[in-house]
Amino acid sequence: MGNPVHLLLEWLHLVRSARARSFLLLTLFVDVTLVFVFLVAIQTYLPEQHEGSEGLPGYVLAVYGASKLIGQLLAGRVVDRIQGAKALYAGLVLTLIGHSALIPAALSPEIALPAAGVYGLGGALIWPALYARAGAAFATQERAKIASGMMVTTGLALVLGLGAGALLPADFPYTASIGIGFVPIGLALVAARASGETGVRRQGEREPVATLAEAARAVLQPQRLWFSVLMLLQTTAMGALLAVFRAYGRDTLEVSLREEILLLAPAAAIGGAGVILGGVMADRLGRMLVMGAGFLLAAVAIWGLATFTEAESVVPLAAAGALGLGLALPSVWALAMDLSRTPGGGTVLGWFLTMEGLGIAAGPALGGGISETAGVTTVLWMAGGLLLAVSAMAFMPRLWGKVPASLAAPVRGGDQGL
Repeated sequence: MGNPVHLLLEWLHLVRSARARSFLLLTLFVDVTLVFVFLVAIQTYLPEQHEGSEGLPGYVLAVYGASKLIGQLLAGRVVDRIQGAKALYAGLVLTLIGHSALIPAALSPEIALPAAGVYGLGGALIWPALYARAGAAFATQERAKIASGMMVTTGLALVLGLGAGALLPADFPYTASIGIGFVPIGLALVAARASGETGVRRQGEREPVATLAEAARAVLQPQRLWFSVLMLLQTTAMGALLAVFRAYGRDTLEVSLREEILLLAPAAAIGGAGVILGGVMADRLGRMLVMGAGFLLAAVAIWGLATFTEAESVVPLAAAGALGLGLALPSVWALAMDLSRTPGGGTVLGWFLTMEGLGIAAGPALGGGISETAGVTTVLWMAGGLLLAVSAMAFMPRLWGKVPASLAAPVRGGDQGL
C-alpha cells in the first residue's frame, strides 16, 4: 500500500492540483461564511447590540437547518434540470440574498429568521451541485481523496471562522460583521466559475437530463437505498455523540470543559490525519473495506469510552475512535459521488443529503432524550451500536448486489459508473 510519506504525497498531489483547487476553495469560502455568520455574528453581536432575545440565535440556526433539510431533495432535482455549474451559481446567489437580508436585522432582529431560511435554501442547492461537479471532475480512483480534502478544508473553515470571531472586539458592530461575510461569498462565486469549467466531459458536452420517473427509479435502486440507511445511521450516531459532548465530560469524567478539551485534543489531531489517510486508502483498497474497518474501530473505541473513565484510558480510546471515523468518512462521501454517477444523479445526491440531514436532526434529539432518562453512558453504547451496524453493512456484499469495482476494490482505469 505504500509508506505514510508516499500516501501523504499522493494526497497532496491531488489536492494541490488545479482541478481540486476550485472545489476546496468553494468548500472553504462557503463554510467559513456559515461559521462566522451563524456562530459568531448572530450569536454574539446581534442579541447584545440590537436587543435580540436570548433564544434568537438558536431559532435562527433551527430555521436554517430546517430550510436546508426541506430544500435538499428538491434541490437535487434542480441540479438534474439545470446541471451542476448553474445550480451552484443559483445556490450561491440565494446565499448572497439571505446574507444581504441579515443586514436589516439590526433594525428588527426577527428579520434574521426568514433570512436564515433563504440562506438554508442556498445551502440546499450548493452541496448537491458541488458534489455533482466533483463526481464529474474526478475519476473513481480519485474521489475519496478529494472528499477527504474537502473535509479537511471544512475543519480549516471552522478554525478560521471561530478564530476571526475571537480576534474581533466584543463590541464589533453587527452590520460590519455581516459586511465581512460578503468577502468569502464573492470569492465563492469566483471559485464556482472555475469549478464549472472542470469536468471529465468534453467542453460543451451536456449531461443527459433524466425524467422525474428515471430519477425516482435511480433513488429506489437497492444499492442507493442501502446507502441511504447507512448515511442515516452514521449521522444519527455522530449527532447523538455531539449532543452529549459536555455531559460526558461533566457527568462521566467529572472534569471541567477546559480539561475535557485537553483530554480530547489528541483525538482531534489524529482524526484529521485519519481523514487524509482514509482518502488515500479508500481509493487504493476500495470503499467498503476502509469504511467497514473504520466504523468498526470507532464503535469499539466508543464502547470503551462507555466502560473506562480514567484519563489514561480516555485519551487513547478517543484517539482510536477519531481515527476510525477519520478513516471511514471519506469513503462515505466518495460513495455518495460514485452512486450518483447516473442519470438523475442530482436527485440521488439530494436524497443522500436529506438522509444526512435527518440523522443530524434526529441524533441530537435522540442523544439528549436518552441521556436525560438513562444517562450518558447509554448514549455511548447506542452510538457505538449504530456504527457497528454501519460497519456490518459495509462487510455484507449481499446487501449491495453486484458490487461495482468502484465500491469493492481499487480501480485502475477510468470512471466505471454504476
